Amino acid sequence: MKRISMILATLVALTGCKIEDAEYFDPTRNGYLMFLPANACLADAAADAARLIQFNEYYSVSGEERKMLHDRYFYSSRIVDSGNDEWRIIDCNGELVVRTGGRTLGEEGATWRYAYAGRDYAENVWPTIACRKSGLDTFYDLELPGQARLSFTAAFYDRPQENGMTRYWCELRIEGSGLCPEHRDGYGAGEVGCEIVEPLKYLSDRPRSFDAGKLKLTTQTNNKTYEAEAEYGAHEHVSISYGQYKNYYWY
Repeated sequence: MKRISMILATLVALTGCKIEDAEYFDPTRNGYLMFLPANACLADAAADAARLIQFNEYYSVSGEERKMLHDRYFYSSRIVDSGNDEWRIIDCNGELVVRTGGRTLGEEGATWRYAYAGRDYAENVWPTIACRKSGLDTFYDLELPGQARLSFTAAFYDRPQENGMTRYWCELRIEGSGLCPEHRDGYGAGEVGCEIVEPLKYLSDRPRSFDAGKLKLTTQTNNKTYEAEAEYGAHEHVSISYGQYKNYYWY
């Protein structure tokens, strides 16, 4: 009995030593750190595009139809006409300033400028959104100066709920590429090059995530280029490929 106790004590000691000396190994972590600022940049751009496209629906009509669209898409927001073709969409997420030039996005050559009140934007580098037609398709082109150029198509949906209400949202299909700067949340990967190699699917009622799509990511450190791939899955899940390794994360 004493011998068995000694053997067990030795095994426990060895096992404990092994756990204590174990080293955490995540070979795709650098790829994930590249993904975080790119995802944040794209999520911000998609959320802005969705609000602007929905606002264009509101801005393009008047009277009771405008009130109906306010209640549909902006029920938790206050929309203010500031004059001189400047509008403000105010809610708990901030104050989005939109300069329309007095034209709807559907008008040929129309370009809107937009920015958030309180952020340090020079007016000549405000992000822009414009609309273009290709056959029967409508595309919205978003340009983030010095950063990225993205193209969106939009579809609008509604679905009755059990409580009798109807939920409205728009779905965006997103393509494009460009540079995503180090995000204000400070993820630590610096500037990241991003190319959408498979279109992103974005739902305006889930503003911080994508349901599908794939990104190619690049960054440079000490004159060396590093690459990663990120593929979105459902429910805020992403797979990261970095070097020969692949791993899954929640974001």
